[in-house]
Amino acid sequence: MKVVLVGVGLLIASGVLAYGYWFGVTHGSLYITVMDISDREHPRDARPLQLLFRDSTGKVLAEAAAAAETGDPVSVISPAIYSCREIEKRSISSPETRDDWATCFERQSRWLPSWVRNATSVEIRSNSCTILEMPVSVSEHPDTWWLWWVPLRHIGGKPYTSFSFLILFSRTSCA
Repeated sequence: MKVVLVGVGLLIASGVLAYGYWFGVTHGSLYITVMDISDREHPRDARPLQLLFRDSTGKVLAEAAAAAETGDPVSVISPAIYSCREIEKRSISSPETRDDWATCFERQSRWLPSWVRNATSVEIRSNSCTILEMPVSVSEHPDTWWLWWVPLRHIGGKPYTSFSFLILFSRTSCA
């Protein structure tokens, strides 16, 4: 009987860890930072901003943007089905839209790993500055799910892979 209980316990623990690994590999979050380094002594956020991420064939994978207001994050805006920007703004003041945001984020988090690793260049538009085909690379940081992941929201939550782009440009490169 002890052997069966230990076997069942190991099977459950293995299943939980396998699910955590799968979830972490197939779900992600994206952070985009764009800095204008024209003045190396005083780099600044580039605002307003529009980005087109492309693969090696030139196909547009995603579009992101940030408004002129400082503090507005660079967010995915296209394809529209994966844009949670407007829902997120509404969810701050409306508890009813928090479920809508959770649904949108779930959809977006599954989509991100499908394209972000394929991005090789970005087109930048900021005010009168346009830079075509600027090379980019993504930083990928898998969650350390095996250290703390428990499938309960109040203990640890689900693991996500964090993707980030750090884009530095100088206005002397503008077309």
